[in-house]
Amino acid sequence: MAQATASTTNEEVRSIMLELARTELAAVGSALKFWGDWVASADKYTQQLRAEIDKADQGGTSQQFVGKLGDLTREYLREVVALPAAAVERFNQEIEKTVPAAATTPAAKRKRRARAKE
Repeated sequence: MAQATASTTNEEVRSIMLELARTELAAVGSALKFWGDWVASADKYTQQLRAEIDKADQGGTSQQFVGKLGDLTREYLREVVALPAAAVERFNQEIEKTVPAAATTPAAKRKRRARAKE
């Protein structure tokens, strides 16, 4: 009886640890997606901004520069605002990929009820 209980407890601990590892993997993957996309967006923004500054230094009009600066900033902010949603989507996809088929089926009903010791 004690061996069966220890075996069951070990299996439960193993199951919890696997679920924890799957969740951690999904969280790290979504964080990498977030920061990677942010770096790409910031890099694109700074390159485009540098090009506009160079144009303005070569004699472009201030109205053109201000208009283009507004457009670039608006595009960058739109991309940055979309990053959390993309990270959450990635997290959910990773969680769905890692859940084993057995975990998606409901657990079998217990045949015995637990009793409190007197």
